[in-house]
Amino acid sequence: MNIILIVETFIAFVLAITLHEAVQAAVAAALGDPSPAGAGRMSLVPARQMSAIGTIVAIVYSFAFPFSAGLGWGRPLSVDARRLRVGPNFGLIVIALSGIGFNLLLGVGIAFGLSLLPGYASLGSAVSSCQGIGGALQNCLSSAQPAAVLRLDQFLYTFAVTNVLIAIVNIIPLHPLDGYKILFALLPSRQAISFRRLEPWMELILLVILFVVPWLMGILNIPFDPGQILIRIARSLTYGLATSIDNFYALL
Repeated sequence: MNIILIVETFIAFVLAITLHEAVQAAVAAALGDPSPAGAGRMSLVPARQMSAIGTIVAIVYSFAFPFSAGLGWGRPLSVDARRLRVGPNFGLIVIALSGIGFNLLLGVGIAFGLSLLPGYASLGSAVSSCQGIGGALQNCLSSAQPAAVLRLDQFLYTFAVTNVLIAIVNIIPLHPLDGYKILFALLPSRQAISFRRLEPWMELILLVILFVVPWLMGILNIPFDPGQILIRIARSLTYGLATSIDNFYALL
């Protein structure tokens, strides 16, 4: 069990969610509703942004799939849509998309920026000639980058994939994710009210999708895990920008 990568994965999740929620609070304030900022949500203090259930999911995924990315969600933002200058529905959509867009751009930007680190251009050839894991792999790759930079590569790649994953997860139209707010704002009034009645059950539905469905599929010997599918999509979006690091980051 790679404890370092488990810790890095969870830290990457905490940072990504904290930024996600803080950006949305800042956008809400810019659109005319300062109440999230007044409630302390325009903050980089993780405790103000974390959801208990979403954080537990992230901890479980960090231990179960430490070679991937932090999957979970934060505490939903409470916005007074009536105060939004661009209109309540459009304002809610803009706020929701701001968090999604920020995470996506940050993840892609970090993955691209990894190629600018000293020695990155030499990693591709070094990885193909090195074997082993942990310290042995670090020693072999030291011809391209020192151990400290390799660890930085590892964390930044995990952080990049986690940001892309958070963006993808928040497209799902279930509370407390942003996709719920977007769909709610787009629905006609009657359908939106009916949809909102399901809100108390939606987090439970998310847990069923992420944990119960894979368990049932495992009993039926069917390889279907929605959480792993989301992680693979996030990694595929960053792979082309950080191919060399993807090939070794789980082995350090």
